[in-house]
Amino acid sequence: MAERSISEILEALARIETNLKTIAENGADHEERLRALESRNGKRFEALTLSVLTAAAVGIVGFVLGKLF
Repeated sequence: MAERSISEILEALARIETNLKTIAENGADHEERLRALESRNGKRFEALTLSVLTAAAVGIVGFVLGKLF
């Protein structure tokens, strides 16, 4: 009886080990995907800021040229 209990425990531990490996692999994948999603918003904000600054600079240059000519 004790041998059967030990073998059942060992089988359960093997299944738990397999599940933990799967979880660890998926966790690493999810971490990469989350970092990619987080950086996308930063890139969009940088692009928006660049567009606003470019538009402001073009407006100022246009205003100055309009006053000169």
